[in-house]
Amino acid sequence: FICYFLFLSVSFSFAQMSITTLQGSDPILDGDVFEFDTNIFEDAKLKFVLGNTSTTESIQIKIEVVSFTNTDGTNLQLCVQPLCFFSIQIGDTYPNSPITLGPGQDNGVNDYFVNTNPGDGVNYPMEYVLRFFTLNDNGDEVGDDITITYLYDPDPLLTSDFQLSDLGIELENTVVNQQISISSSIPAKMEVFNVLGKSLSLFEIGVGYNTFNMSDVSTGLLIAVFTSNDGRRAVTKLIKL
Repeated sequence: FICYFLFLSVSFSFAQMSITTLQGSDPILDGDVFEFDTNIFEDAKLKFVLGNTSTTESIQIKIEVVSFTNTDGTNLQLCVQPLCFFSIQIGDTYPNSPITLGPGQDNGVNDYFVNTNPGDGVNYPMEYVLRFFTLNDNGDEVGDDITITYLYDPDPLLTSDFQLSDLGIELENTVVNQQISISSSIPAKMEVFNVLGKSLSLFEIGVGYNTFNMSDVSTGLLIAVFTSNDGRRAVTKLIKL
């Protein structure tokens, strides 16, 4: 397998890296944020599949730790098969030798990042920013990169101290096809998440009647978090058809 890549003449000018979630094979895009309210090993895993969408060219992939906040980079796992790392440093790249994927190949279903660090009990969220990028044979960075953020906050996403009525917000439909309609007596924000904790959309709610287009939001069970300007929060579930 190694010799195959040694003798292959590789051009990276058109090769393309892809990253998808293991659940549902949804694309992971530059700027995506994934939120977790648990540090239990299996439940807190962000599972991903690294792929090469080119049919003619190979790519080499590495992951840079851009930053982390409210943590020291320990009590975690970054696994890019066949290697796993149990601590990370800002500015370092992993693995030491890049992952090489041939045309149309992926790295399998066992890659993931997980935080098991409980934090200090006060300073949250714990944030990790990871950047996926590709290299050519000379070790030079080429192509587009993808930067994602992993957040751990023990304050559960589904937990809130207020009902929508407490905020003066009325949701006209929780089963959504193309649009969602909201009446509000206050300005507020509505952020929509999927069940993995990935933020999908953020809407600014004005006083009065509001209609928002959700045709681009993925289907399935969603979590809508409403936040008033004074920090009160209410949470409800939506079904996107």
